[in-house]
Amino acid sequence: MKRSDLAPLRASTSRTTLIKRRTCAAAIAISLSLSLMPTGAGATIDYSSDPILFWNERAASLLPPGPPAQTRTLAMLNIAMHDAANSIVGTPDNPYLTGVTGFGGDVRAAVSQAAFQVLTAADPAHAATYQLALDQSLSLVANPTAKSNGIATGGAYASAIIAQRTGDGSKAVAPYVPTGAPGNWKPTSPAPAAFSQWGGVKPFELTSSNQFKPAPPPAVGSPEYAAALAEVREIGSLTSLTRTPDQTASALFWDAATGVTWMQIGLTIAEDEGLSTIQYARTFALLSTGLADAAIAGFDAKYDYAYWRPITAIREDPTNPDPSWTPLFTTPNHPGYPSAHSFFSGVGETVLSSVFGDDEAFTMTIAGDTRSFTGLHQAALDGANSRLWGGIHFSTDDRAGLQLGEQIGNYVLAGKAFNAAVPEPTTWAMMLAGFGLVGATLRGKKRATAIA
Repeated sequence: MKRSDLAPLRASTSRTTLIKRRTCAAAIAISLSLSLMPTGAGATIDYSSDPILFWNERAASLLPPGPPAQTRTLAMLNIAMHDAANSIVGTPDNPYLTGVTGFGGDVRAAVSQAAFQVLTAADPAHAATYQLALDQSLSLVANPTAKSNGIATGGAYASAIIAQRTGDGSKAVAPYVPTGAPGNWKPTSPAPAAFSQWGGVKPFELTSSNQFKPAPPPAVGSPEYAAALAEVREIGSLTSLTRTPDQTASALFWDAATGVTWMQIGLTIAEDEGLSTIQYARTFALLSTGLADAAIAGFDAKYDYAYWRPITAIREDPTNPDPSWTPLFTTPNHPGYPSAHSFFSGVGETVLSSVFGDDEAFTMTIAGDTRSFTGLHQAALDGANSRLWGGIHFSTDDRAGLQLGEQIGNYVLAGKAFNAAVPEPTTWAMMLAGFGLVGATLRGKKRATAIA
């Protein structure tokens, strides 16, 4: 994906159907067998929907703030659900979690129990709500033996992923001390530096947190740095006269995005597709582990480079300081390079486009703000651009983030962990043919559009 053209994006208004909170409309249809309970177009996800969709909706709606922690929980959730379903209706000789034995049973019961255990362990404050969701989902399983065996299967995989991720570094303490040198980030609030330990978290699919480490950011004083500084100084200011109303709307819209936003985008695209449970499991396992590894790799790079934010760079500019310069909204309390919104967007676009394509416009709503897009590609670029327009990132931060996300997304897609979850040879052939056509189409349609 070339990102050398710096022309700003225009939001699409070709489809303006309002969709419920943080969701978007669907892409291409892929008809596969083994649908547990396909949802219809425009359906609302609830406990009668496919259990993969239902439990991801519950997690996306309830998980507490903190994007890196949210993505870690979502990856654990989807790995447990994937392997539980895979052990019953997939290809159990190729799971993510090795050394775990399932007990067969009902797929809905297995997926639901796996999800319940992971979510209550990660988010005990909502345990009662998750219990209600479990009771509702299990009420649809009539056969008591199948229900019991499914619960045992789900419990086994949930316990396995919880044990595997215990001590993975997510609770480590990693103090950050700024050097005070030009270009070095310093906290922008009295609170401790946010997520400073996250680069040390054990990846889910990557071989290391620096496997796709971005090249260094522009050196302070270089021509590239000077251009990026002038750009954000002008367009990212609270009182900017050059930022358009649409750019302001984009900045404010994406400012409410979190670690679950691209999962929510994926949910609404997926709910209209009528996939099988095992295919939903595969899709969301790919997406969630990609997002989780992007958080790990992204924060590793953030604190390794410790690159300052525009607010500090402009106020303390050695040649032209402006102590009163203020961005459109509050700057997050962690280093700028690369942009987190951008690496999450890069993963989201890459994974979801590989499955569903990128040929339909959609509209989504986050925290009451609604915005329309021509497809996943434009949404990802808009999410990255928004951080420049909000005055909290240089455009170089955003470009590096998008590239990192795309690299991680492609790496996860090429992996073996979730690529064998089709139970019948005929179905597998259908899926390969469908994905091949989608991939060929996408390779021909990639646009050389860049962030601004």
